[in-house]
Amino acid sequence: MITITTPTGNIGRRLIERRRRSRFQPGTPICLANDQEWTFPAPTTDSEFAFESAGAEYPGLIRAMMEAEDQSERRLAELALAIFLIGLNYQLSSTELANLFTFQPRSQELADSQHAFESLTRDHIHSLVKRGKLPLQAPIPQRRKAAGWPSRSGLASQSGADVQVVAELAKR
Repeated sequence: MITITTPTGNIGRRLIERRRRSRFQPGTPICLANDQEWTFPAPTTDSEFAFESAGAEYPGLIRAMMEAEDQSERRLAELALAIFLIGLNYQLSSTELANLFTFQPRSQELADSQHAFESLTRDHIHSLVKRGKLPLQAPIPQRRKAAGWPSRSGLASQSGADVQVVAELAKR
């Protein structure tokens, strides 16, 4: 067993394998705060992916990204989508999620992960637009009114531990 010790705790390759869900979907590997690559489901134009199978949260997270008014809201929306997507592939506790997504402030690892989450989010949006599941410019009359949409104060209550982790991370 390989175990890597980081400031955020001990999480090794073996944990990744043990936490892998049976319905694991291939996708984009992204290095998280434990210095390990975790696979985030990536959409493809020939699959139905999460829009049809992941429930109501996925479209709301995509919409939140499209509605972000500034960089802070955009980063929060990207983080929320990343946490949602990793939860599709791995069974992780809120503590494990917090450890995986807590980087040293202003570190290169943080900058790299933010870039990777931005790219991952862009891939999901482009896939939905290509498949006709999302208009290029979605008019939204009631901004940030629905539960679970990011706002300057974090996420409203949506579905438990994942949202709590996002809200905690947003405060840091």
